Amino acid sequence: MPQKTLRFKIHQDGRVEETVEGFAGNSCNEATKSLEDTLGKVMVKNKTSDAFISNQNENLKQSNTESNVTF
Repeated sequence: MPQKTLRFKIHQDGRVEETVEGFAGNSCNEATKSLEDTLGKVMVKNKTSDAFISNQNENLKQSNTESNVTF
């Protein structure tokens, strides 16, 4: 299991930049929701490549459990 890390960079103008590492899919949103609510309005949110890879794995799991056969 990868290490989960939250990094914060506080800019001189008061902006807070948050970087999340080691979370699969949308679990990063769940992990940071309370922090983001406390800090204020989220201006920009960018997904990392980890989020997309995890989503592809979830889609693959789902397609393996579903049947694509028509009778």
